[in-house]
Amino acid sequence: MGKLLKGINGRLLFVDLSQQKMWDEEIDEETYREYMGGYGVGVKILYERMKPGVDPLGEENILAFMTGALNATGAICCGRSGVMAKSPLTGGWGDANTGGFFGNELKTAGYDGIFFLGKSDKPTYLFLNNGKAVLKDATKLWGKDSFETEDLIRDELKSNKIKVACIGQAGETLSLISGIMNDKGRASARSGLGAVMGSKKLKAVAVLGKQKMEVADKALLKTANEKVRKTFALELPGYFKYIEMVMKPLVPFFVKFKIPLPPPAPAAMVHLFKTFGTSGLTSHSSLTQDAGIKNWKGVSSDEFPQKMAVKISDKSVIAYNTKRFACGSCSLGCGAVQAVDHAEYGIKKGHRPEYESLAAFGTMTLVDHTEAVNYANHLCNIYGFDTISAGGTVSFAMECFEEGIITKEDTGGIDLSWGNYQGMIDILEKMVKREGIGDILADGVKVAAKKIGKGSEKYAMHVGGQEIPQHDPRAAPGFGTTYVVDPTPGRHTQGGTGFFDLGLLGTAMFPNQQLPEKVEKYDFENKAKLQALYSHYTHTTNAIGLCIFPPFMDPGFPIVELINGVTGFGLDFDGMLKIGERINAIRQCFNVREGLKPSDFKLPHRLKGSPPLKRGVLKGITIDIDTLKKRYFEYVDWDLETGLPSKDKIVDLGLEKLLGNLYKK
Repeated sequence: MGKLLKGINGRLLFVDLSQQKMWDEEIDEETYREYMGGYGVGVKILYERMKPGVDPLGEENILAFMTGALNATGAICCGRSGVMAKSPLTGGWGDANTGGFFGNELKTAGYDGIFFLGKSDKPTYLFLNNGKAVLKDATKLWGKDSFETEDLIRDELKSNKIKVACIGQAGETLSLISGIMNDKGRASARSGLGAVMGSKKLKAVAVLGKQKMEVADKALLKTANEKVRKTFALELPGYFKYIEMVMKPLVPFFVKFKIPLPPPAPAAMVHLFKTFGTSGLTSHSSLTQDAGIKNWKGVSSDEFPQKMAVKISDKSVIAYNTKRFACGSCSLGCGAVQAVDHAEYGIKKGHRPEYESLAAFGTMTLVDHTEAVNYANHLCNIYGFDTISAGGTVSFAMECFEEGIITKEDTGGIDLSWGNYQGMIDILEKMVKREGIGDILADGVKVAAKKIGKGSEKYAMHVGGQEIPQHDPRAAPGFGTTYVVDPTPGRHTQGGTGFFDLGLLGTAMFPNQQLPEKVEKYDFENKAKLQALYSHYTHTTNAIGLCIFPPFMDPGFPIVELINGVTGFGLDFDGMLKIGERINAIRQCFNVREGLKPSDFKLPHRLKGSPPLKRGVLKGITIDIDTLKKRYFEYVDWDLETGLPSKDKIVDLGLEKLLGNLYKK
C-alpha cells in the first residue's frame, strides 16, 4: 500500500457475524483519491463483494458503517457518516446519512468503516474501543428501545463517552421503514436499513476513540474553517423579522401569480437555522404547499391553513427547547433537545422534531396538535422508524379509512379520521408491535397496499417503494426529478434543482460552469445540467461527511479548500464534482445489476399534477416529469431504458475494470 493521505486511517474492519470472526483490511491511497470515503468507498466495496440478487434480509447482504474522509479532522460541518447495504425497501442500492457524534467517534477509534457480513445466531453488538473490537452478547438488549439501548451499553461498558448506533423495536421486527438511531435522536433513517441490521441480529455498534487525525495543510484548513465561521456568525434578526411581518403575508400572492420568491439573505438563513432549525420552515412550506397536504391530495389554504400550520412551526415548536444541539464539528447548531411536560404526551428528553417529521405527522395527516406531533416524532426515534416513511404510511392509512377500505374493525377500534392525533399515535404503537393492521403498515405503503388491495394502491404515495419526503414536485419540480432519477428513489437530500426551485440556493455555488443566473422553476427542458451538478456535488459531500446545509448560508462554501486542507489531494472544483459523479455511477450500476430499470421509478400521478389541483396555490399545475427525467439521463449519458451509463462515460470515470462486466453480452 502506498503512502496514505492525511485525515484517513486507511483501515476497514470486517466482521463475519455467522463465523464470529473479524479482520482488518488496508485500503490503498488511489481508492480514497477516487471515492473519498463514506458511501463512495462503501459502494465500491459492496459492488465488488456482493453477488447480484441477494436477499436484502439474508446473510449475504453486507451492511456497512462508513465515515467520511473529513470526519474527525477539524473540518467544519463534517460530522456526518453513512450506512449502506442492499435496500429491503426498494430492492436496490440503499444508503442513509446521519449527523450527531457517532461518525467522528468511529473515525477516532481507528477505522474508516465497519462491514458486517453474515448473520448472528443470537442478538449481539460490536464494541470498538480504540482499535480493538469485540462482539458482545445483546440478548438483554433485544426488545429495548434505542434510548434504553444506548444507556444500557454505556452502563455495561462503564463509559459515558461511548457513542452508539442501534436499532429499536422497529428494526428488530424487520420493519422495512425502520432506520438506525444514534445520539438519541439522529437517524440513518432511509432505505430500510434498520431491518437489515435486525436481520443480522446486530442490535448495536458502540465505539470509543481517542486517536487524533493529522491533516495535510493546517493553514489552508484553518482559513477555510474561519471563512465558514464568519458566515455563521452573521445574524440579521431584524431582516428575519421583516420577512415574518412584511414578506410572509405576500407569499400567497407571489405563488398564485407564479412570481419567483426573493431569495433570503444568508444571514437570515443563519438566524433561522440557529433559532428554529428546520422547524422554522414548516409554516412557510405549508403556505406555499411545498409540504404534502392530506396525503398529497389536499389544499393548504382549505385544509391546513396558517392558523393550523403555526402550531407545528418555529415558535410553537421551540417553546419546548431545553438546550441547543450541534452535531460533531459544527459551529451552527441547528438542533435542539426538548422536554414536554404533558400528562398525555410527556417527553423527559428528546430531540426537537425536524421539518420533515413535523410535516409528515402534521400537514400530511391534518394534525395540528403540537405535542402530539412532537410525541409521534419521539416514538419514531425510540422505536427506530423513519419519520418520513412512517408519517407517509399513517396518511395512507387515513385516506384508506376515509374511503372505507380500512374500517374500525380492521384497526382494532382506532379512529383514523383526518386530524385525529390520538389515532395517529395509536397506529404507530401498533406498527412497532406488528399488531393487527400495524403488521401490514409496518413495511410502508407499497407493501401495505399490495396486502390490503381494494384499490388502495392509488393512495400509496411512493417512488420505487420509498415514501416521498415533504417537498411537493408541483411546487418545486426539481425534487420530482431527484425522486425518480437517483438510485435511491424518493429522496430529497441527494442533490438536484429542488432547493433552487424553492429559492434557497443559487447557481453561484458552481463557479465557471456557464449556467444562467436564474433557473426557471417550470422550465422542463433546460435544467439537466444544474440537476447533475448539484447531484454530483451532493454525492461528494456525503462521501466526505459534510452537512448539506452550509451552502444555504454561503454559496461560496469552501468545500475544495476543506478537502485539500485535510487530505492534500490538490483537487480543483471540477475534480471534486467528478468524484461525486463516479460514486453515483456505481450506485446506479448496482441497481442495473439488480434488475431495476428507470421505468421502475415513477412519480405518482398526484405529485405530478395529473390531474391538476382545482384550487389553491398549486391550482392548474402539471409538471412534465418525463421530459425532466429524459433530459437528465441524456446529460449524464445514462441509457433511459436500461439505466446503464454509456461505455464512454464509464471510461471517462475510470470504471472499466469495476463495471466492465455489465457490457458483456
